[in-house]
Amino acid sequence: MDPFSQIIALLKPQAIFWRVVEAHDAWTIRFQPSDIVVFGQMIEGAARVERDDGAGLDLSAGDFLLMPAPPPWTMTAAEGGPPLDFGAAIADPGLLSSAGPHPTITRFIAGNFAFAPANANLVASLMLPIVHVRATDIIAGRLSSLLSALGDEALTDRPGRSLVLDRLLEVMLIEALRYRGAGMPGPEQGLLAGLDDAKVGKALRLMHEDAQRPWTVAALANAVGMSRSAFAARFTQIIGMPPIDYLANWRLTLAKAALASSDKPMVEIAEIAGYQSVSAFSTGFKRATGVSPSTYKRSLAT
Repeated sequence: MDPFSQIIALLKPQAIFWRVVEAHDAWTIRFQPSDIVVFGQMIEGAARVERDDGAGLDLSAGDFLLMPAPPPWTMTAAEGGPPLDFGAAIADPGLLSSAGPHPTITRFIAGNFAFAPANANLVASLMLPIVHVRATDIIAGRLSSLLSALGDEALTDRPGRSLVLDRLLEVMLIEALRYRGAGMPGPEQGLLAGLDDAKVGKALRLMHEDAQRPWTVAALANAVGMSRSAFAARFTQIIGMPPIDYLANWRLTLAKAALASSDKPMVEIAEIAGYQSVSAFSTGFKRATGVSPSTYKRSLAT
């Protein structure tokens, strides 16, 4: 499994909200800040998105939007109106309705999903702050099909429902993470940029395939056919951290996942994290997270 796929598997995206919203004529909806990923697609009509951090974009019918942990933001149609809290709009859909004949209708899908608590922070290192897929882009059709299937599955109670939902979310997330629209530059730094580089990408795959191996910068440089200094500089420039720091972070990620989702003995988890003893692992884990492995495991169970 390639590094990108490994990380998606560890994230374990789970849908926690899904709704089709209809609004008439001029309106403004206010969304509160979130520490999860929000997504949606404009089905009919158009709206303007404005974030409190100054970012904004126009959504047209068929456009898809995804934002990880957004600040407060608004959606506005036509000339707008008094801001209506999204929670209130969901609780009473009539607040967005018009009593007049032939209203201008806007309809969109709004949803969000969260990740496994142990590694939820990984998404910030992968995702653009705003993913805006226009209806004219070929990927919009695929995302629309995924959203349709997701909605159909969410509203039924067929056998295997939760498994199907998880897989659909994984595919949707992968599509959004890989997306680069026309004129958008490729990622300049981070995992996706590293995987696009032949030398750094090979080193990443080696570390992900055998995280327990006592890798050194010299060994990685030799494996990819570069000098030690040139490899270290190239890796750091593209990934944003030195090779051994990345390896330590990846091992910590694997350890967190094992603590969260398995009953493996601590000695095995220590080996996964590249430590020769439980005591050394405990010390290193506490230095990185502020708590011991056992305390961390108990915190996830509460």
